[in-house]
Amino acid sequence: MNKFGRFVAALFLMAIFANRCLATTWDEPWHREVVSKATSFGLYEVEKSDSESVTLRRLKHIAGDETSPVIQVKSFYALRLSSVSGEGPVLRLPTGTKAYFHLKPEDGAWAIATPTAGFAPLRQDGKVYATYRISMHQALLDPGMYEDTQRCIFQVLHGSSGCDPQISTMIKNELAKPVGGIVAADKPEMREIFFGQHAALETAALISYPLNAGTLERFLDKKDVHVQMSALRALAVSGSADTAERLMRFVEDDKRELAARILAVKLLEQIGVGKMRPRLLAYSTKASEEESGLGINLMDPRIGTNFPSTLKAALEQAGASR
Repeated sequence: MNKFGRFVAALFLMAIFANRCLATTWDEPWHREVVSKATSFGLYEVEKSDSESVTLRRLKHIAGDETSPVIQVKSFYALRLSSVSGEGPVLRLPTGTKAYFHLKPEDGAWAIATPTAGFAPLRQDGKVYATYRISMHQALLDPGMYEDTQRCIFQVLHGSSGCDPQISTMIKNELAKPVGGIVAADKPEMREIFFGQHAALETAALISYPLNAGTLERFLDKKDVHVQMSALRALAVSGSADTAERLMRFVEDDKRELAARILAVKLLEQIGVGKMRPRLLAYSTKASEEESGLGINLMDPRIGTNFPSTLKAALEQAGASR
């Protein structure tokens, strides 16, 4: 099992979608889109679930507009289908499930992002299956950290000028610890540190919280693809004058994790490739054509997610972009 597989296998993938021929696929939104398009965020319990809708009872309002005590979820607000078979995606949530939901009103009821995005279930031990990046990459967190960071992310992405000062303290405290990791070779306590640092780095990326180069280099140097990806995302919003150069050096370094290098190319596109275009095109002639991408299983309906499958493809796409 590869590193992506270990990450996902250690966490969670609830069977909440039904595709009769397993041929309905979609482009899964990243968490920024999920939160930006939602109008409400809170903790709910599933009271009823069938093929038409899911009835939720509100347990705790956290951010945005407060919903009614009981609501129905009937649709998806960020579902971009790339192929359809049979009845298509259907929301499945077992009665009694407790989960945090990002919600948006739609056609007299409510919608979540996709059948696999826009909610974070609670485990029986109280841990949350938390998404900060994209739904196939999750972390196990205590509810307190999850609620505080997600409230902050929601507020910032909906126009608030800032978050509670405790978020800054949390980010600094988590990133001051030894760099954690998710791979099996790491000690169990390092996995717990990894989850907290994942939340800290990804929160920093989503709220554009600047982190200095020294802090990020420790994480960029860690031989763990998920640590590197989170550090790259934080780097891209750091505001440093040399951000593009540092991302480009990461792309060109064959010792770095392949999927993280693909992400670095995508981040260069986001901030504007500018003067890096000649280097992107030059390096593309010798770039790896090994398959990597986001580590999605071929049987996963999220296989339709738009993300380059090879470094060479990412470089060619970015080099040609304006």
